[in-house]
Amino acid sequence: MTSSKSSNFDGFSNIKLVNNLIFDNSNTRKNINYTNPFDYFDTKNIWYKHFGQEYEVCMFLLSDDKKNNNIIAPMKIKDNEISLLGSKSLFDYQDLLYSFDYDEKNLSNDIKKILYEIYNLKNIDNFMFESVSELSPLYNYFNENDDELWDYEVVFEDVCPKVSLPNSWESYLVNLKKKYRHELKRKIKRIHTSGTVNHYELSKKSEIMENLDYFIQLMKSSSVDKSKFMTQDNQAFFIDLIDNLKEKDNIVRLTFLEFDNTKVASSLSFVMNNTRYLYNSGYDPKFSDLSVGLINHAYAIKLSIKQNIKFFDFMRGNERYKYHLGSVDSKLYTINGKRK
Repeated sequence: MTSSKSSNFDGFSNIKLVNNLIFDNSNTRKNINYTNPFDYFDTKNIWYKHFGQEYEVCMFLLSDDKKNNNIIAPMKIKDNEISLLGSKSLFDYQDLLYSFDYDEKNLSNDIKKILYEIYNLKNIDNFMFESVSELSPLYNYFNENDDELWDYEVVFEDVCPKVSLPNSWESYLVNLKKKYRHELKRKIKRIHTSGTVNHYELSKKSEIMENLDYFIQLMKSSSVDKSKFMTQDNQAFFIDLIDNLKEKDNIVRLTFLEFDNTKVASSLSFVMNNTRYLYNSGYDPKFSDLSVGLINHAYAIKLSIKQNIKFFDFMRGNERYKYHLGSVDSKLYTINGKRK
């Protein structure tokens, strides 16, 4: 196993270059399974640029090319505590990075090796791994094993509601609970009889950046909490993230719902691995009587079905509308540990 450490952004850029060098000359890069947008090094790098100045970066690489088993563990250190590189407020999922088709027999033991390396960092007393999915190998390790070096607890953190998408919009509607199906049909009919409705998606680089301010304004206007969340720092992170991810395999999608030629709702999503990840959304409360926020999400689901996307992940939060649209919870956990 190898590790690299840095205490500033330039240093992290160097680590990124080192990892790119490793990736370009081995099977590591092409074998890593980037399951969601928060796994990308670009995303982690941008987060560090905006919020990581107080942290030291520590990155572990466990590589076994013979078995095609690789784990990359990007982490940050502050006040004798190590955590995954990113933050709960901006990263809906956090995890180690694993290669495709990881040998299950070795996975638990290899995670144990990572924890052993963390233990060897003498300035570390605790770890805190936030936003770990119940589907993560990291969660499975702590849920199924006792660790010789660490006392730990696995604590429920939040939910990420998801919809498994069928092959047609009609099948999707049939799968909804009767009450929610009738409500959705009624709301769609009402908005269409009230004016001209247009729903569309932007995926081109220039179009997304030209319209991002509309999305941000709709997000801020939709609730007090979202307005408080979208601080100047968070807004700068959003713009920087979208500007850097937009070239990655066409994953960034910006949708708008227009009513009588006015943008009344919008959502920002990432599409990858047959999944649409809804990162954030907003709507104009002046049009709330037309349920524009809900309809924007429903039409995003309809569009996803048309694009043969298999899952719609609303990500963090248990807002009621997500369940009205057919979501089922997937759980997130925080794993806290301290030296024995």
